[in-house]
Amino acid sequence: MSPTAWRRALMPVVAAATLAGTLLYTVVQSRPANASTTDAAFNSSSGTLDVNYGSYLSKHDVVYNSPNTNPLYGLTVGNGRTGAMVWNANQLSMQVSGVDLSEQSAYAAGNVNLTTTPAMNTGYSTFQQRLSLYDGTLTTKYDTNRTVTIMGSPNSEVMGIHVDDTRSGVSNITLELSLWDLNAVTNSADVPNLTTWKTASTFADAGGIGISRGQADPNGFGYTLAASVEGAGYTSSTVNGTRVRLTITPSSSYTIWFTAASRINAPNRDSVTAARNQLSSVKSTGYANTFTNYKNWWHSFWGRSFVQYGGSNDADYLENAYYLSTYMIAAGGFGNYPVHFINGVFRATQDNTKWSNGYWYWNQRDVYNSFLASNHADMMSTFNRLYSRNQAALTSYTQTRYGVGNALWVPETMGWDGNARGTVGSDYVNDIYSTGTEAAYNMYLQYRYTNDTAYLQNTVYPYMRDVLRFYQNRFQLQNNEWVMPNSNAHETYWDVRNAITDLAAVRLLAPIAIQVATDLNVDSGLRTQWQDLVNRMHPYQVSNGAWLPHDPPAPAQQRNGENVSAELIWPYDRTGIGASDYQTALNTWNSRPNPYSNVWANDHAQAARLGLGDQTFNGMKTMLQRYQNYPNGMTNNTNGVFEYLGIHLVAMNEALMQSYNDKIRVFPAAPTFGGFTGKFTLLAKDGFLVSSEREGGEIKYVGLRSLHGKQARVVNPWGTQQVRVRRTSDNAIITTSTASEISFATAANTNYVVERTAKLLSAYSATTLTGTQNNGVKSLSGTASTLGIGGGSQPTGGPTFYGDINYGGSAVTLGVGDYDLGQLQAAGIANDSVSSIRVPSGWTVAGFQHSGFAGTQWTFTADNPNMINTGNNDAISSVRITKA
Repeated sequence: MSPTAWRRALMPVVAAATLAGTLLYTVVQSRPANASTTDAAFNSSSGTLDVNYGSYLSKHDVVYNSPNTNPLYGLTVGNGRTGAMVWNANQLSMQVSGVDLSEQSAYAAGNVNLTTTPAMNTGYSTFQQRLSLYDGTLTTKYDTNRTVTIMGSPNSEVMGIHVDDTRSGVSNITLELSLWDLNAVTNSADVPNLTTWKTASTFADAGGIGISRGQADPNGFGYTLAASVEGAGYTSSTVNGTRVRLTITPSSSYTIWFTAASRINAPNRDSVTAARNQLSSVKSTGYANTFTNYKNWWHSFWGRSFVQYGGSNDADYLENAYYLSTYMIAAGGFGNYPVHFINGVFRATQDNTKWSNGYWYWNQRDVYNSFLASNHADMMSTFNRLYSRNQAALTSYTQTRYGVGNALWVPETMGWDGNARGTVGSDYVNDIYSTGTEAAYNMYLQYRYTNDTAYLQNTVYPYMRDVLRFYQNRFQLQNNEWVMPNSNAHETYWDVRNAITDLAAVRLLAPIAIQVATDLNVDSGLRTQWQDLVNRMHPYQVSNGAWLPHDPPAPAQQRNGENVSAELIWPYDRTGIGASDYQTALNTWNSRPNPYSNVWANDHAQAARLGLGDQTFNGMKTMLQRYQNYPNGMTNNTNGVFEYLGIHLVAMNEALMQSYNDKIRVFPAAPTFGGFTGKFTLLAKDGFLVSSEREGGEIKYVGLRSLHGKQARVVNPWGTQQVRVRRTSDNAIITTSTASEISFATAANTNYVVERTAKLLSAYSATTLTGTQNNGVKSLSGTASTLGIGGGSQPTGGPTFYGDINYGGSAVTLGVGDYDLGQLQAAGIANDSVSSIRVPSGWTVAGFQHSGFAGTQWTFTADNPNMINTGNNDAISSVRITKA
């Protein structure tokens, strides 16, 4: 068949892209659900969007259609405190970690391996491993007679492996717990007794098996990795000093429970007893009830907010990354300590201790700062508590180091107990002063989102007050100006005069502290001093229309790749859309010296604050292109796994809704590509659950559920078109206005709609947002980033590809699944040059044909066994194979 005839005969499916003549990965992806300009999903009774979360989130499941034997690609499952990274080497393997196990996050838990005889991964024809975000489960299926479900007891230290295996002739089942080589453990400064982390003890008895480590840690850390079985008999044994085994009586259905029980959370610091009690308790509750409770916990988590960022395959990919990132952070986000930016509760790196001895605020803020807008203040509070509960230790150290009392300096690199050992010995961070301001401001934001006045009075204000006292001591009055003689502008510019971060920090925090102190009727003298500090503070320096990171001369030598001056945009919240200095902020962002320079870059979040929708969209793509290297969503960048994931959440939230300046603004940074579909329910400051939808370039409405009865201030999304505010409970009209901003009083737990009088919400038909379950690989155009693994190694009969110039070249049989460029090469398809494809009856093949018609993808369907001649040895970058 000629290329021309082929083009006429076959149906275009999905556009692919080329860059400089290089083939790019592409797959067939589902279009966003419920794209319509005539309906709306706002529920006037709940005050949020109507979403079938189970259906909708299923389109973002991460699916492996062939077994993965690479630990780095392991899929991630967790219950809020304990996480497991799972792959299919030696049948089923995982590394387990917990958020509270060690003061160095690398020293955490160990390995779990499940095997059967005959092996679970033999004698099958179909395979699928699915990470279900909605349920929080990882399910592996071999045909219809073997299913392994990894789940947990919600927000606990206990996880479970439930096995349904109806094969006849299973003669042996073994579960082993082990540790990696303890002799290879190294110390990166914050473990006082390294010997105890190189020492393990074991138990194996009627209750189960366990390995303990770190039991003599003087800080109270350490843990016990333990396991037991429900639904089958077993015997326990010790293999050696770092390996224990359960030999399980074959059963068609059983559950293996395991825990990473921490000493720090255990009564009397006894992790062994805690582990035994945890396993006994979960077995008593039973698999069925625990599984239901676990799924309900995740369902409740997802139900607190919603984001749709769609309208194209790339937008869907960015949205997929949003939900996957949220899941991976939340899977370890509910511990006593924050999930660490390097390891979280997932690792395939054994005891890699790089930077795991402390919390770098710059990196941790990327991980956590999105969760107020997504209505998870309980997660943000974990991060904030690390700093507030160490206030006394930090105050004492401030007195020791700086000779000033009742003041608070917060080290940029802080240990679990407030120590500065990771800061004072490093030129990068030892003279950073602004970290305490960020910590205080995030505490204040937690109050603004939750309206917890006791928290404001007892925790937030004392912290803000003492941070400002420290700054009062460091600033000097020169020529009637308050100046900062010497400090670091973050890690990039060392020992400079008037670092912009210090000037911005005081301009951010002092007015807030003055207002709070006034409301609390305290510290009138300090209020006067703070106001003077602000009034006479040295101005930001400007060159070529952009802010300088410090006083001239030209910026000092760069020691890192941060864009320090752009910090005013985010996270310091000093400027943005409509601000008097907007043009300076825009110039600063446009001329920033280090665009997207590292895994922690926040350029795209700042672009959103400036209303740059396309730059935000492309920035999210750029970050994933550079750092999302693995099909499980993770990175090979050793500076940290979770920063780029967390800041992706910030950027998308800020593109859809902003409230940082006490104004609610919807779709401030929507991309301009045709077909963009945006829908959300997010939390704004002062406790407003805000919902809105944008399709066809039109914003339909703004819905608000007021949680605390505060005054609402909404930027008119239709410019100066007339709008009205309607209370949905009785349809009372609260106000009508053509102003650019609408302000109105609200009552707690009451719902409101801001709608155009020319097109009311009632003009739209009601709908519920749903989705179509994902079953394959997704890819991000123009990048090598993918989510999921295709079915290249499935031992199933399928289409035969003749992959050489001559039709008689080597034949390769592929089964159901998605195959990217690398997988086709691995399967032996030479140079991806496919001269013909044999398609059996009942099969469908979608392939990207390059040389004849670049940028077009077709679907082949054969009613009978048929050889399709591609005509020109057309290069195929990817294929999707399905059964009709």
